[in-house]
Amino acid sequence: MLIGRIEHDPKKHFPLQLPESTLGRLELYKELYQQTFGEKVANNDLVDLMLTNVMDRDREFKRFLREEERKKKLEAKQQERGTGTIPSAGEAETESHAEAQSHQREQHQA
Repeated sequence: MLIGRIEHDPKKHFPLQLPESTLGRLELYKELYQQTFGEKVANNDLVDLMLTNVMDRDREFKRFLREEERKKKLEAKQQERGTGTIPSAGEAETESHAEAQSHQREQHQA
């Protein structure tokens, strides 16, 4: 099976409607789960495990998560420095250009 045993953690209510054909396949998958692991499984636990498995295997989603984590770390660094904001690429380029011009002026005056 592509999925392992169900892990139990706190639940939140999430209303969901699925096509009858999908529910029929889910019932068959529950039978396979029971045959494989020797225990019954609830629909919500099985769907949770299936969704988690898909997200864990999705390379693009993993890249997205890494990028989100990188952004959070960058925001935290910016807040530590007291700016509280992250400059956009254009703002960063403008700041960098202004700093370079200021540095050139300082060197020229010296």
